[in-house]
This record gives sequence, C-alpha cells and structure tokens, in this order.
Amino acid sequence: MTCDTYYQTDLAWIHHAGYSQHVERTSPGIIQLLRQAGLRPGAQVLDVGCGSGVLARKLLAAGFAVRGVDASPAMIELARDYAPGADFEVLRLPTRLAAGIEGALPAADAVVSTGHVLNYLETRAAVAEALGELARALRPAGVLAIDWMTARCREQSATDAVHVKVEDDWVIVVRFSQPEPSRFDRTITVFRRAGESWRRSDEHHRNLIVDVNDALNILRNNGVDAQCRSAFGDERLPDGLVVLTGVRK
Repeated sequence: MTCDTYYQTDLAWIHHAGYSQHVERTSPGIIQLLRQAGLRPGAQVLDVGCGSGVLARKLLAAGFAVRGVDASPAMIELARDYAPGADFEVLRLPTRLAAGIEGALPAADAVVSTGHVLNYLETRAAVAEALGELARALRPAGVLAIDWMTARCREQSATDAVHVKVEDDWVIVVRFSQPEPSRFDRTITVFRRAGESWRRSDEHHRNLIVDVNDALNILRNNGVDAQCRSAFGDERLPDGLVVLTGVRK
C-alpha cells in the first residue's frame, strides 16, 4: 500500500469523527505563528496533507485564504464538505514538477502541515524531494510550519501495544510494528456500521523516520531559514513529534 491509498473512505471518516484532537490543539499555535510572521487576512496558506479540512476551517475563520492538498480522495471529499470556503485538490507528494506547472504545489504565503505527513512517504529521497517542493512553494518571506516525527516516537511505542477505540457506529484497532530501524508502522483495522451490519476495512501505514537535522538542512538548502521547535505554539505535542519552522529568504 502506498501513501495515495492511505485513509480510504471508512478510515478517513473515522479519523475525522474521532481523531481531530491533534489539529484542534495545534491550530491556535499555527494561527498565532502566522500572524506573528506578519501574514494578514487574505494571505494564501497551503495546507499540505489537509485531511478532512479541520485545520483549513480554522484558518478560514482566522481570515486566511486556504488551499488544501492531500493524497487521499476520501479525505478531500470530506474536506470539501467541512471547509467549503477553501480550495481542495487531490495531490500526492512529491509531485516532481517545477513550480508553476499544472499539478505542482501552488505558490503560497505560508505552508503548514499537521499529522507528520511527509513521514508517510516511501523513501528518504521522496521525503527530500517533498521538502524541497514545500520550500520552493513559498513566496519570498513566506512562512513554513510543519510537524515532524522523530525517532523518539518509535522508541516510546511498544511493538506489542494495541490501541482500541469503540464507539456506537465504529470501532478501530491499531497494532504497531518496527520492521526496520528507520520505520514505525501501524496496521489499522476499522469496522463501520452499515445499516444492520458492519463493514470491515484494513490499512497498513508506513512511517519513515528521517533525522530532524537532515530535514532542516534540506529546507535550508532550498532557501528556508529553518529551525526546530517543540510545538507550533503553547500546546504540547505528542511525545516524539516536533515542529519545523522557517522563513523563505
């Protein structure tokens, strides 16, 4: 399974219904960070890995113009309903297209991302390409703010742990594995009520651990004065996540 088949219909819906807390917690810090950088109402914000549109909706309410991209068609469908004032597009990173070409990332005054999106890419080369594309999508003095999975996330998660959540109309079971030193994977089984019966679907999500300093160097080599911080704002991120921020030179 590749990243463009992650978050199919049922898991996308369950993620939106039951796992939006991360975006809810981080959105105030993201908005504050953008405002402190001088972005004014109407500035164009690109939400990479926008999911079901939770962050996009917050950004719209703060007065920004929002464009969201995600590899999951199911997530984009949800986002169009949840944040109708934004412009959403199914797009898989890296696009391997030069800026300005149809299908490439659009130019933006800010690029934001939650959910350690780039850690879902298959190879280190793909991560490097995607980081470069994010950097080049920024206009001069544009702001970057994305969260990033570190090795700490892998180290503090037991491979025999199982996460289970049961609701009236859905159930999710998540099992963790570490098949390689730089990998942290999840096997996800969901059940969703469909009338009088239940529908099951399974996905296997691969996360690739890329050293923070390597990521920062890629951004810097692509014109972004990048730094690492513990959170977007005053919120506390889950253990093992950090935030990469920077300004386009």
